[in-house]
Amino acid sequence: MKKISLFLLLISTSIFGMHHAKLDVIVFAIDLEINEGKENSAVSFVSTITDNVKKNEPQTLVYQYHFSNTENKVFLLEIYPNNEAALFHMKNFTGTKWEAEFVENFSIKSASILGNANSKLKEALGPYTTDFRGNLYGFDRVAGELSEEISKIK
Repeated sequence: MKKISLFLLLISTSIFGMHHAKLDVIVFAIDLEINEGKENSAVSFVSTITDNVKKNEPQTLVYQYHFSNTENKVFLLEIYPNNEAALFHMKNFTGTKWEAEFVENFSIKSASILGNANSKLKEALGPYTTDFRGNLYGFDRVAGELSEEISKIK
């Protein structure tokens, strides 16, 4: 599962990772572990929060939980078109019932934030990670073609 998650992460950053004038993608790559005795409630919570994010955060491009078939490990992949969309997600999460239920169900094992996170986003994510990795090298043919369409998502 970890190999699949890493593959998905590489594809996602490849698809959206290029720096564009209108598109400056932020990726949250988070390894989680389901807390003991929370296997059933974790699945229920993921269904509910995913529906909430889909309904209330139209700029969230990708929001996926990848569960291991044999262990209590989960990989959470979140992709946003820019810092503002990622900050909007954090404002909808931090200090709410969503955060409380998330912490009840999962323990964060590692969290990496990929992309050019600004100081406001770094501050909002401070309680969860200090691993911020900016874009330095690479190219992206797909995002070059889709950046205008992605930037129009409201």
